[in-house]
Amino acid sequence: MFVLERKGAQPPVVCLHGFCQSSAYWAPTLDRVAEAGRSAIAPDLPGFAGSAGEPGPYTMEGFADRVARLLDERGIEATALLGGSMGGVVAQHFALRHPNRLTRLVLVATGAYTGDPPAALAKADSFASSAWDDDAVAPIVAGFFREAQPGERRAELIGIARQASQAAAVEAARSNARSRTLERLGEISVPTVIIQGRYDRARTPEQGAEMRERIAGARLVILEESGHTPQLEQPDDFHEVALPFLLGASPSSSPASSERILA
Repeated sequence: MFVLERKGAQPPVVCLHGFCQSSAYWAPTLDRVAEAGRSAIAPDLPGFAGSAGEPGPYTMEGFADRVARLLDERGIEATALLGGSMGGVVAQHFALRHPNRLTRLVLVATGAYTGDPPAALAKADSFASSAWDDDAVAPIVAGFFREAQPGERRAELIGIARQASQAAAVEAARSNARSRTLERLGEISVPTVIIQGRYDRARTPEQGAEMRERIAGARLVILEESGHTPQLEQPDDFHEVALPFLLGASPSSSPASSERILA
């Protein structure tokens, strides 16, 4: 499995990418973690980008177990985990399936269930029945951001999405559509921060609030200028929240139900 890595003090912060994304979406975060003296890693999940040839299962549970094996391979007992979008769903499953491997959790632009599973499953079926080309992935990439990306950047992100194997994209999309962790979120006991973008059309601040209410002591932060990829759309504000927490600061001195908004 391909892993993007920055060296520093152990254990590393682990970052998980979303659907049709890659470790490149977390490269700036890895750089900032390393600047603070801590190591950081971001795997390309099986079936995606540099791990396109990695065998499945390409499910949320399967990805979570593969992350646990990655920790085993590196001799890491437990660490802080940051997951965005589908990676946030994987992070929830990791927290539920491997609770002793987790010290802190950051959930970004994600949710505990899919709002319209039949529509999401139909979309996965369309991936299976269509050519896996630029036309297929361009709308997916466009949905990651509040504003359209400039030409070269857009082409780069479409290229990353295209690297995913079609079979992995289909299976992962179906698994994500069926995933529901909402009723089990109360089992998560590690300090948790939830970060949502105000303009996220896929995973809304309201979904973040639902997760906050289920996870004891969780803190919700809404980034007012972001869509579905706040770490790239509002990087300074995002990292102002995420980095101190991942590196050991208290989640918040305010009540657990409070909501911080950054414009």
